[in-house]
Amino acid sequence: MPANAAATLNFRDFYVLVPEMVLALWGLIVLMVDLGLLRGQTIPRRRQVLGRLSLLGTLVATVAAVAPLLVRFDDTGAWEWLNFAGYNYAENPDPVLFFDAISGDVLTETYNLLLTLLLALVVWMSMAWSFTENWGEYFALMFWSTVGMMLLTASEELLTLFLTLETMTICLYLCTAFEKNRRRSPEAGLKYFVYGSVSSALFLFGLSLLYGLTGSTRFDAIWHALRPVLGDNSGLTGNLAGVTAVLLMLVGFGFKVAVVPFHQWAPDAYEGAPAPVTAWIATGSKIASFVALMKVLLHALGPWASPTNHVMNPGWIGVVVVLSAASMTYGNFAALAQRNLKRMLAYSSIAHSGYMLVGVMAAGVSTRRQEAAGSVLFYLVVYAFSNIGAFAVAAWLARDKGSDDIDDLNGLGFRYPGLATCILLLMLSLIGMPPLAGFFGKLYMFMEALDESQAHSSRLTLMWLVGLGLINSVVSAFYYVRVLKAMFLRHPGRAVLAPAGSSLAVPIVLATAVVIGFGLYPTPLLNLMKAAAVPMIEESGRTLAEGQPASKGEPDREIAPGTPKPGPAAEPSREGPSSHPSPAPVPAPNS
Repeated sequence: MPANAAATLNFRDFYVLVPEMVLALWGLIVLMVDLGLLRGQTIPRRRQVLGRLSLLGTLVATVAAVAPLLVRFDDTGAWEWLNFAGYNYAENPDPVLFFDAISGDVLTETYNLLLTLLLALVVWMSMAWSFTENWGEYFALMFWSTVGMMLLTASEELLTLFLTLETMTICLYLCTAFEKNRRRSPEAGLKYFVYGSVSSALFLFGLSLLYGLTGSTRFDAIWHALRPVLGDNSGLTGNLAGVTAVLLMLVGFGFKVAVVPFHQWAPDAYEGAPAPVTAWIATGSKIASFVALMKVLLHALGPWASPTNHVMNPGWIGVVVVLSAASMTYGNFAALAQRNLKRMLAYSSIAHSGYMLVGVMAAGVSTRRQEAAGSVLFYLVVYAFSNIGAFAVAAWLARDKGSDDIDDLNGLGFRYPGLATCILLLMLSLIGMPPLAGFFGKLYMFMEALDESQAHSSRLTLMWLVGLGLINSVVSAFYYVRVLKAMFLRHPGRAVLAPAGSSLAVPIVLATAVVIGFGLYPTPLLNLMKAAAVPMIEESGRTLAEGQPASKGEPDREIAPGTPKPGPAAEPSREGPSSHPSPAPVPAPNS
């Protein structure tokens, strides 16, 4: 092939997309079965048949998602037969595929598996009662939103990130409004759509401005274009165009992860959406959006974090400090006044976003970037399963009482002590009580934020932020304990809840098993999340932060004092089976 020939598609890259292809195809199958074979059937019959068919689809996708992990971590060769694409993970552990648009690294593979497991629980929860007549469309949209989430976590450049983000959210807009017999559901879908469309427009403007400043949409190339050549990291000082791009992008991400002041949609959307959809917005959507946020901030915009040793000077870390403090404080205090379970969990999710931003900031300034980023990924997993169980309780209330009031849980501990005990453990994990996984998630994040190897001013800023987080964790106990008080200290009224059934009991029990298991033995998950965090902060085995040692055992190259550090051309590029050289990055001008 001539040197200047156009690059061609490598069809082995589709090996990475097998889970996404299964879910996309299964959505079409469910839709065709509903409109064809089940045409004229009763609503409960369609719900059961399509629900079981959807569960089968999630099982197939889960098998497809776990196969690359088995091949990657296989030391015996027993699972090599699953590697039908012929990838050599020993030589290239983090391939970048499809013209450098998506990645096939351990982060992508791990979160593909996590999202399929969570989707299975949400689909199972959806079979509990008939909240809609359009079951084929509902399950198809849930599958397609998951495809968007998976591709979002795999995105390696801005255009793919935006398209997958919108694929995810458009499906969720529609799912939010599916409970048509209740006025609040279409109203919630409309509010979610209006806020989302505005934030997407601002987000796209920020992405286009960043592209104009750097000349590339690839995260690696953006980092090369923005990094200081002489090691003098001035953050965003004097760069008005850069400040504008970062602020607009944080508006978009702030909406997706529901942080103050971009949270206004969350309480209404959480309350109005069917409980399984609310669970999927609070878990799958937040997981994918946080991973994308961390990739952009820690990878692409790492040089714009902050001026060296000055956290609150111009840079994205100073903005994130404010967002984190506001989200933790407002979310927890607003939740204190709630009597509706789903609205309380909505404000709780806002507060948890604030906690996770502490870990993001720690990864931005710490010399232990891999550990800090891994602690956030660990917390995301624990938070997701805890919330799946909590929203299964909301689904139980909606099925039997048609409401979401906390008072409807009165006496649950006397009638169903086993499930009530599971709910108790989930609430304690969300508070952060030992020895449950929620406690260790907060502990790891806050300890990385307090790492003594950081610069003095960075450590002081993060110390008071961690202190604020601890105070807010105490505040959160008051509204979580309200749920426990209703279950164990109040007698049931005349109307009691019917048995949960497997569709609600299984998500609650499995979520409880996760928070107990990873609370008693968190090391395996924590090590996996640390490994998954490497692609966020490294390029071809070298950390993206200047002056930090590579995590693969390579010593840093010594640079004589006064000698300029090598420019972008001297840096190796992260190449996969279909990677192609990118054009030389354009330095970002100061406006």
